[in-house]
Amino acid sequence: MQVAQEVLTKAEKTCGTEELEPGLERGLKILKGNSEFRGEFEDLIISLIDTPQEGVVEIVSFLMHDLRWEAVKKAVGDRILHPKGDVSNIRLYEAMLDAFSDSWRDRDLFMRFSGA
Repeated sequence: MQVAQEVLTKAEKTCGTEELEPGLERGLKILKGNSEFRGEFEDLIISLIDTPQEGVVEIVSFLMHDLRWEAVKKAVGDRILHPKGDVSNIRLYEAMLDAFSDSWRDRDLFMRFSGA
């Protein structure tokens, strides 16, 4: 949660993904290195999607493009099918869901996935 909060704070202060990527890489390493806590990590990520503030799309998209956790994918899909609150968030959820695809259109925003 601390890494997620650091990324969200930085997202509020910056534009683009370059400054977010080191924190996202740290988060990915933590998630991959502690698979015994996957259920808790899934719950944390799902709780983030319910409040799509600045940086949430980047966190979810970056992590899930690599991890492809079905529980998170289902939760994002459910928010699209059954929106709660602000329906303008559907576009954010669609962007998150797109990251689960090999042809994710925003992959080039991140060094890890851009092939650079």
